[in-house]
Amino acid sequence: MKIYYHLVIALVLMGYMASAQQGNEKPPSKQKLALLQKLDSTRLDTPRVKTLLALADYHWRHSQERNYDSVLAYCNHSMELSRKLKYPYGIHESANLLGKVYIKQGKNDQARALLLLVSPEQRSRIFILLGEGFLYQPGLKKPALDSAQVYFNKALQNAQATGSVHWKHESLIALAKYYYSSDQLERGKNAFLEIIHDLQQSKELSKEAHIWSEMGKYMPDTDTTFEAQMWAHGTAFKLYQQLKDTANLYSVLEDIAFINMSHSHFDTARAMFLQVIELRKAIGSKNLHVDARILAWLCYSTGQLEEALKWALFAEKNLEELDQAIMAPDLALTGFIYAADGQPEKALSYFQQVKDNIYGDLHAFVARKAAEQYIDLGQPEKALAYIESFEKDYPPQDPYSRESLAAARGDIYVAMNKPALAEQHYLNMIRLDKESQQYKAREMFSMPFGISGAEAYTRIARFYVDQKRFAEAAPYIATAGRRDAFSGYRVVSARLRRDQYWVRYQVDSAAGNFQSALGHYRQYNLLNDSLTDVVKARQFHQLQVQNETEKKEITIRQRDEQIDGLQKIDRLQRANLQQTKITRNISIVATVVFLLLAVLFYRQYRQKRLANQMVTSQNDQLQHLVREKEWLLREVHHRVKNNLQTIISLLESQAIYLQDDALRAIESSQHRIYAMSLIHQKLYQVENVKTINMSQYLPEFMWYLRESFGENNKIQYNLEVDPISLDLSVAIPVALIVNEAVTNAIKYAFPDGKRGTIDIAMRRVDEEIVLSIADNGVGVGLHLTGQSNNSLGLELMKGLTREIRGHIEILSNEGTTVMVRFSANALYVIAGEVEEEATVSV
Repeated sequence: MKIYYHLVIALVLMGYMASAQQGNEKPPSKQKLALLQKLDSTRLDTPRVKTLLALADYHWRHSQERNYDSVLAYCNHSMELSRKLKYPYGIHESANLLGKVYIKQGKNDQARALLLLVSPEQRSRIFILLGEGFLYQPGLKKPALDSAQVYFNKALQNAQATGSVHWKHESLIALAKYYYSSDQLERGKNAFLEIIHDLQQSKELSKEAHIWSEMGKYMPDTDTTFEAQMWAHGTAFKLYQQLKDTANLYSVLEDIAFINMSHSHFDTARAMFLQVIELRKAIGSKNLHVDARILAWLCYSTGQLEEALKWALFAEKNLEELDQAIMAPDLALTGFIYAADGQPEKALSYFQQVKDNIYGDLHAFVARKAAEQYIDLGQPEKALAYIESFEKDYPPQDPYSRESLAAARGDIYVAMNKPALAEQHYLNMIRLDKESQQYKAREMFSMPFGISGAEAYTRIARFYVDQKRFAEAAPYIATAGRRDAFSGYRVVSARLRRDQYWVRYQVDSAAGNFQSALGHYRQYNLLNDSLTDVVKARQFHQLQVQNETEKKEITIRQRDEQIDGLQKIDRLQRANLQQTKITRNISIVATVVFLLLAVLFYRQYRQKRLANQMVTSQNDQLQHLVREKEWLLREVHHRVKNNLQTIISLLESQAIYLQDDALRAIESSQHRIYAMSLIHQKLYQVENVKTINMSQYLPEFMWYLRESFGENNKIQYNLEVDPISLDLSVAIPVALIVNEAVTNAIKYAFPDGKRGTIDIAMRRVDEEIVLSIADNGVGVGLHLTGQSNNSLGLELMKGLTREIRGHIEILSNEGTTVMVRFSANALYVIAGEVEEEATVSV
């Protein structure tokens, strides 16, 4: 096993080195290399489980290396090892990450099957994951929100049933997010206040502060919620001050600053972000890039381009110091700054870098900005081609993005002198704006990546002014100036305010309101002067030149180091040249001797090669036949599975016309056939078509039985199945035994709606495999021996046990236990070949 992991690590490193040489991919980070080395040095114990989980988490969290197959592989290994070690932490954390990946891939059935592998308390966690999968779907559509609420309520009910305070609080937080997203603000606040009440009773001050902060963080950001947000964050801030918790103080301060920024309180927000950076430095934190990026965005919004570029470059340098990749949003922001400074080619170079690496609101925003740069370069045709290509490759998924692209098309047709088409797209932009505002208002973390609100209305008003249609521009510019007209993101940048003053000046002049027009013209000039200040422009370009100079100096240093390295190599080559001459003379003599020996062995070599070619050819033919056989086996399993599914469907159709015993007989047959069908399905889906992994098969089969009988709340199922692989000829009888035992327990062990538990376990004990199906119901005397021992179910279990040369025991002690023992190397026995019956003990 250790050799295997050495090989895996070597292959991973070689792959990264090859990619790096080709310039296609960065080598693995130091963190990942350290984890791989740690994995290589750990034994098959809990430290290995933690390392596997850390690697899975690394691939999940790092978007540039996110690989769902890697996450699943590491999690499956950690799950298998944790179950062998009976290590609850490893089982639960593996299930959590597996659930996240399954939900991301839309495999909700596989995510739900994890409920049978975790402890009752941890089931709330899986329910929350399932609910969040629906809650975070794009568009916040009602069916998805309703599904999210169902799962969150299940999580809360499970937490209350298991007495878990922690998962009760997590479930309430999830429900609060749902209420916030579905416009039920008070219910969301009340969910948080219920948690706060519990924490005040238990006097957990730090947790209480955290919940206050969460309440404000997830609350929708509107004018009506501003005071509630500040109240929640302010309470958290006071509690953290009381606790002297500096790390969380600056986190809350960031949230307060961001809220002020979204409400256009720019000076307050800027002062707070600067304070956060100083607090981070004071406690020795080097992670400053997030706050620097926000400051860059804030300065960009207020027209302070030199400050914006300074903070954007600061964020890039900080990421390099931390050995972290510069993210696409960082590059996009730098592009926005260059675009605002009137450098379209420079801006386009940044936008092209991030085109395929960003998603959501920002994606359409970057596309619109790229189109603007082509227009500024006098290339509207290229802008149109770019937008059309973008919409084809990345169809917009939300009204916010569709509105941005409609605005881009309007701008393009204005530049192409096609005002009728431009007006059509601008009006479409306005039609989408109301939906966009509602969409952004319901988001828990709204970002300013779009045109909705004041900018959209200003854009169409300016179009009408340029077309000398002042009366039509008037209502749009009036709406743009009203902050309460918009419910979504409402930041009004300095450039936007300047454009609004210019449009108002034009509209008022046309209407004869000269005094108002003069006031607007003065405001326009003041803002325009501040945005085009010569000194600022000089500082901006000095900063740009300084940054480019630093990059060139780094490049020069790297080249100098390469030259020094090449010179050292040259000296070594010269030193080796003399040695090579001596070696050459010796080599000539050795070559002559070698040729003489070669002639002697040549004939023997030719004969041996011909023989090897014949053997190789025969081996290739045999391998081809083996591959054909494997594919045929897969096809057989696939067709058998399809035929069994057809039989199930036929039985299901027939069951409509049956009642009582006949209906129960049909349903029992369906379950037995499904048990066999699932095995054939598993076989054609995996590489090894001969064996079935029971630790994967039984949870899925148990989920099917649980759903079939509809006993979700009455009966609890617990599975403990070792990673055991059985031959097909053994797996089918074992699956049918499990079906009969579990079905009997469900039907008869818990009469009159009684609650109970069914435990299914399969373990390897020495050279035997022990299968146990136990319930805590009324006992064998009431629901098995009350029937004839020759009943079909019991006779079927006995017959199946004979077929695998096993021994079956049925015990009654506070319930019923069916225990089957058989050899780990058991082979299928054809009926009639074994004279003695499988032993049955009751």
